[in-house]
Formats: sequence, structure tokens, C-alpha cells
Amino acid sequence: MRFPRLPENLVTPYQGFLILGTGGLLAALLWPDLQTRRTLFLQILAVLQGILALQVGEAEHGYGPVPPRLRLARLAFFNLLAVFLALPLVLVYRVETGASWSGFLLATLFFGAHGFVWMGVGHGLAGLVRSDGVRFVLKYGGFILALLGPLFLAWPASALTILPALWAGKAEGWPGFFGYLGLSGVSLGLWLRPRSCQKG
Repeated sequence: MRFPRLPENLVTPYQGFLILGTGGLLAALLWPDLQTRRTLFLQILAVLQGILALQVGEAEHGYGPVPPRLRLARLAFFNLLAVFLALPLVLVYRVETGASWSGFLLATLFFGAHGFVWMGVGHGLAGLVRSDGVRFVLKYGGFILALLGPLFLAWPASALTILPALWAGKAEGWPGFFGYLGLSGVSLGLWLRPRSCQKG
């Protein structure tokens, strides 16, 4: 089975993700406040990954109708590519913050689920909303709401709080972790539905 090729229109988003992620790591390591330094990079990376995932999902919709299993394989490959690009940065962060290997593993698994969910959102909106302007607002407005809304409501459902909790081995991160895993399962089911490959 051949690995999917990265489309030209996604090369720049992936490059930007890696460059900004590296900048985020440096900013976090140089941050004067120790408590902020232990969480800042994870939060920056969650924002960058979510934006990249939305772009990938939307671009995949423009790729055209393909069999559901091939669509799933492509999205999984692009999701893993983002995780692998971030992996060296996260490893450096683990060393610098003294995080446990279990926290590192849980954070990495969460990044996989998080990216897959937002790829699904980007792909779904591209099929449902024709207007570029409206889709832009819904896409990024919804993402920001998902990040900040739970903070104001004190719900453990924002990646901005889930990741630091997992990283530190705190139980507060588990509900959000399993929530995103569940949403990933929903995405899996949607990609495998036969209607995904119908031509319109």
C-alpha cells in the first residue's frame, strides 16, 4: 500500500506548524514564570495542531470523492505526520520540564485524538457550508469556542487544560482525554460510512 503524498496546498501549513511549534517551544523554555513554563508549549501546540487539522480536513474534502477506507487512511497519515513533526519538540519539552514518560505518552495520544477530531470538523464543514466566509467563521470561531468556552464554564473539556493535566499526571485530564477519544471513534465511523465515497 502506497503512502499518501502531501498535497502542495498543505506543504506550507505543515511547514508553518513546525516553524511556529519550534518558536513556541523556545518561548516556553525562556518564559520567566516557572509555572507557565511547564504548560505554555503544550497549549501553543494544541492551538497550532487544531488549526492545521482544520486546514487538512478542508483540503481533503477538495481532493474529491474516494472510498471511505482510503479517506480514513489519508486523514490518519496526515494526522500522524503532524504528531511525528511535533514529537522531537515534545521530547525536548519533557526533558526540560521533568515530566514523566506516562505523561508524555498520554499527551502524545491526546494529540492524535485531538488532531483527528478537528480534521473531521474541517472536512465536514467543507461539505456542508459553501460560502468561504461563513465557513471560515464557523471553522475557526468554533475552534476558539471549544478552547475557551470550557475555561469560562470550568469544564475539563478544553485542550488548554486537558494537556497540562495529562502532562502532570493529574486526574483532571482524564474526562477530556476520554472525551476526545470518543469523538475520534465517532469520526472513524463517519469516514467509514459508504456515502462518503458517493460522487455528487
